[in-house]
Amino acid sequence: MFLKVVAPLLAVFLALASAGLLGGPVDVDINREDVQNALQFAVSEHNKASNDAFVSQVSRVIKAQTQVVSGVNYIFTVELVRTACRKGGVEKVCPTLKNPDPAVSHECRLKVWNQPWTGTIKLVENTCQ
Repeated sequence: MFLKVVAPLLAVFLALASAGLLGGPVDVDINREDVQNALQFAVSEHNKASNDAFVSQVSRVIKAQTQVVSGVNYIFTVELVRTACRKGGVEKVCPTLKNPDPAVSHECRLKVWNQPWTGTIKLVENTCQ
């Protein structure tokens, strides 16, 4: 009797775990408003922490994921490229530099943790630095 009850429950648990439904990162649509806001925050924080005099911007989103924790992790793999805009100017979309060397793109992983009920949002991982 025990095996008849436990075995099916264990099978369901393992199936859910392998499908990524138990707290693992899940691919999301980059066009969702919350995802766009998190990406914009991540790039802004990256630019603040960077020693570069020029602003970087996303040239390509390789992967966007969310993960439910005590809040939400937004996990991005992006290609960042240096622009012609200097830091401290008006925030806008900037053209990339024409000279190929400074405009070389870098693949980065950016992770934002957001806990909306406390008003907390942080860039917790940045592999670009």
